[in-house]
Amino acid sequence: MNMKRFALLCGLVVALLCLTQNAKAQYVPQIHRDGAGFVDDRGTALTDREIIDLVGEDIYFDTVVGARKQYTAGRKLIVGGLIGLGAGYLSTTIGTYTLVANSEDAVRSRQYNNDNYPDRYEYDSDSYEAAIGGLMVLGGVMAMFAGAVALDAGIPLKIIGQSRLNWVENDYNDRARDFSLEFGAAPSGIGLTLRF
Repeated sequence: MNMKRFALLCGLVVALLCLTQNAKAQYVPQIHRDGAGFVDDRGTALTDREIIDLVGEDIYFDTVVGARKQYTAGRKLIVGGLIGLGAGYLSTTIGTYTLVANSEDAVRSRQYNNDNYPDRYEYDSDSYEAAIGGLMVLGGVMAMFAGAVALDAGIPLKIIGQSRLNWVENDYNDRARDFSLEFGAAPSGIGLTLRF
């Protein structure tokens, strides 16, 4: 064998070994859920078009779109419910304090007026503040009720949307892992292996 053929054969073997390394390291993107969206292995957010290309139109329009709406609506209801509960609790606490403080003042005022001026009727100036306190308690109870209803609706919606999005992620990643393309040494020489 002359040197040119030997160098050509060595070059071919080196090139095939390089191709083997590249073929085994072929990038098959995995997707991961990020809120209501998806990101790839590198952390780059995927556009709707990329998601359609990866999971297919049927899964995208039948599952992803509805699951995103459920997940987003659930999150908004949970946040609104927590705000309603917090504001209701605060309003009820302030209203209760106002009622208690004004009722003690009213009792003291009536006792003083009845003891010192038994024939005189005096208008209770604290009744306005007591009415405001009562309205705050009523509004707070209604806000807490609305917040609890929003939480009761939001938590299941978010869980359902999240589980459907997780299913899309797991389904695609399982199918993507099952595909591999390898180029390398085979029993009878060099070969290309496609596994799916």
